[in-house]
Amino acid sequence: MFPKPFTFSNLTLLTADCIIGHRLRGKCRRIVAIDEPPQRGDVVIDGQGGLLIPGLINAHDHLELNTFKRLKYRERYSHSLQWIEDIEARFETDPALIEPRRQPLADRLLIGALKNLLCGVTTVCHHNPLYRTLRWRHPIRVVKEYGFCHSLFRGDEPGESYRQTGRRDPWIIHLAEGVDAAAAAEFDRLASMGLVQANTILVHGVGLVAGQRQRLIKRGGGLIWCPASNDFMFGRTASVEALAQAGKLALGSDSRLSGAFDLLAELRAAAATNQLSPRALFRTVTTDAARLLRLRAGGQGLIRVGGAADLVLLPPVAGADPYAALLQVDRSQLALVLHGGRPLVGAMRLAGLFEATRTPAGQVTLDGVPKLMPRSLVERARQATVGESGLALGPA
Repeated sequence: MFPKPFTFSNLTLLTADCIIGHRLRGKCRRIVAIDEPPQRGDVVIDGQGGLLIPGLINAHDHLELNTFKRLKYRERYSHSLQWIEDIEARFETDPALIEPRRQPLADRLLIGALKNLLCGVTTVCHHNPLYRTLRWRHPIRVVKEYGFCHSLFRGDEPGESYRQTGRRDPWIIHLAEGVDAAAAAEFDRLASMGLVQANTILVHGVGLVAGQRQRLIKRGGGLIWCPASNDFMFGRTASVEALAQAGKLALGSDSRLSGAFDLLAELRAAAATNQLSPRALFRTVTTDAARLLRLRAGGQGLIRVGGAADLVLLPPVAGADPYAALLQVDRSQLALVLHGGRPLVGAMRLAGLFEATRTPAGQVTLDGVPKLMPRSLVERARQATVGESGLALGPA
């Protein structure tokens, strides 16, 4: 049987620009109407005064590294290369590295997906090889059209990597991830190679100075900001106000090896730097992230008629600023995460939406709160050799 259309009512639709309505109708994978009454045959979902926002975009993660715990071997590093070398030197001696590396890659990638979808992320950019399992049957959308070079000191030769990247696609590189002179010099080195272009996206940028940030903006490039990871390693993060004002900033959680627990925690870490307003932070995980990553296909980061039904339902707004709501919730408080019109996780009261979308549901407990998830996803998680922290699966 085909999925039934659904209408959300009694809620507020919030985009990066403004409140756009109080009712939304979806059919199959798309949004088909805003602020129109339900049609005959629709399943009507009471939003209970909540806030409906676009599915979040995580612009930087290493999906296979999220079963690791946060690790470092010095109080402070001056450059990420030192941290990488410390990690690599202990691959065979530190149990905190040995055990996760023994876990099957497919299971580790599944945990990376669960980490993201449970906190409202429906699109993620993975900065490691695009493994086969990420290309099909992965629970959330993984960005595929981009070029990636690890850094100036690891991975592919930067110039060759850039030349192999389509001109319409972003080219992404870890850069200036540190606080020493070597980190500060990396931008000028990249520029001397002719690789600071309109599709150049830097990750971290802690060591960038004001003039370099302005040159990046002028060239049309941008930055993916990971403040929790930066603070963990260096005790400081990038200065991002000018980039955000230019619409050239996206937020990434990085992996749990150095970053925050999930993107909601990363948003709170970003807010704690007191650099950006709640609305500006909202843009870094919706419209500005979509623009920076050049997501062209489905209207990710937006709520618009014809766009993908990637949506997150938050509780009712507690204060005057609706954008601050995203900074005040944890994943257990999300009422719904909808990806392409299919519920990925939802409150128990939303069983009717699972039925309407022909998504057989299984019961789980997330951080002590009962939830529904697609039964097929619950079974995949049950078969994995490693579990997601805080997610308890119901009986088989």
